[in-house]
Amino acid sequence: MGFVEINAIVKRPRSGTLRVALLYPSLYLVAADSLSYQMLYYYLNQQDDVHAERFVLDTDGSPRVESLETGSHLRQFDLIVVSVHYELDLVNILRFLIAAGIPPRSRDRVAPIIIAGGPPVIANPVPLSEYIDVLAVGEIEEIMPFFLEKVRENGLDKDQLLDALPASKGFYVPHHNNGEPVDFIFPKSLPREFHPAAQFQPLEYKGWRRRTAVETSRGCYRSCRFCLEGRIFNVMRERPLKDVIEIALEGSSSNKTRLVKLVSLSYFDHSKAKEILERLIEEDFMFSTPSFRAETLDEDKLELVKQGGQKTLVMAPETGSKRLALAIGKYLSLDRALEVAAIAKRHGFKSLKLYLMVGIPGETIEDLVETVKYIERISQESGFRGERELKLTVSPFVPKPHTPLQDAAFIGLREARRRIDFLQRSLGAIASIREYDPRLAAIQTVIARGDAEVGRLLLEWAFLGGGLGAWRRAAHNVGLNVKRYLGVLSQPHPWDFIRLSPRALRLKAG
Repeated sequence: MGFVEINAIVKRPRSGTLRVALLYPSLYLVAADSLSYQMLYYYLNQQDDVHAERFVLDTDGSPRVESLETGSHLRQFDLIVVSVHYELDLVNILRFLIAAGIPPRSRDRVAPIIIAGGPPVIANPVPLSEYIDVLAVGEIEEIMPFFLEKVRENGLDKDQLLDALPASKGFYVPHHNNGEPVDFIFPKSLPREFHPAAQFQPLEYKGWRRRTAVETSRGCYRSCRFCLEGRIFNVMRERPLKDVIEIALEGSSSNKTRLVKLVSLSYFDHSKAKEILERLIEEDFMFSTPSFRAETLDEDKLELVKQGGQKTLVMAPETGSKRLALAIGKYLSLDRALEVAAIAKRHGFKSLKLYLMVGIPGETIEDLVETVKYIERISQESGFRGERELKLTVSPFVPKPHTPLQDAAFIGLREARRRIDFLQRSLGAIASIREYDPRLAAIQTVIARGDAEVGRLLLEWAFLGGGLGAWRRAAHNVGLNVKRYLGVLSQPHPWDFIRLSPRALRLKAG
């Protein structure tokens, strides 16, 4: 692949060692940027009787069926563990199996045994139900130790192992499940032993900065009406300040960097967020943080973020319409973002990046006009202007399972394009505008809300090589009208048997 990397683990398999293929159905850099994939890699290889090697897409997007560590073929492994975070990557799982000569359907396959997890799987595992033996409806810290325990107890006899994985522990086994509900399983705290300090990453690659990723908290209690991650991970748990600093210090040596990437859904929701930044500054670290909620920011916090070396402030107001912001749960951020942008400019931030959506249920042209006026006002009051300073990313709204807006219609390709074009014409003079392709958003909607028929479409799409151009041909070949997944849905849903956490909770670290 041409990558020179650090912190790869190459173990010599012994007799009786469980060989695990850890598959990420996307590119190497995407896998390296996934902290959950990093956690799985190091947790599995900490086990004396487990030998895990990585599989990712090659640089040209084709499945690489030889492992990164030793070049071993995917067919040689006892287990395949799949971590997936994006609906359009589901097809790549099947492309891997086809390319490796492994029967894609579970009923046709004795080995290897395949388990898959990640937000799209948790939300709706049904499209993969014909292909994956075990679909994990839970988080790593609960799922993987129990799964490995059952593998050790039952060996690799497929039927015996699958019988030992109960739905009450977060395991959906399609061919053994008779309609019983599957419970989402999560840890009440974030154990230090599951979080690696050393993390694999390329030593030299354009666009990649070596860093130590540190998960400061997991989950969100705010319940935005469109957000899948916030609905799945609706119990917020904080990592203790001591652990955060410990991981950063250990990582600085192992990863050969003083840069820390702080991972969370809303960083300043952590009760010790300011103290963490102050300690990192004291220890001479640089740091970056993902998107902020504007209502959590003030002048002191922005100054700390700036001291950590961050030059771009990222927020996601989603819309400039107060009516729509109230409807989707972003009302508090709207006015505050105006003030925060101005403060950020005064404190020397070089650019402002904002995420917007079009096609929110109930959106009208008046709402889009309000969004234009809102962005113009942010630019005027803050001073961020021009393609280098003000950056907008515009995406069509994608309805997701389990969210309050799960039954809403996708806006449609033509209308999504019309609305994005309106924003580009109206704001192109003061900002650079990137878009998420409406065609991809439509496919994402179909897969996210799909059933077993969409699963059959996925397999045909995989045989055709995946890619945007093959989607319509695959749908035609299997005779599936995808429009019925894009309109207003009615109950029951394919995913109704998945039971998520009943309500949002906040669990502080000790």
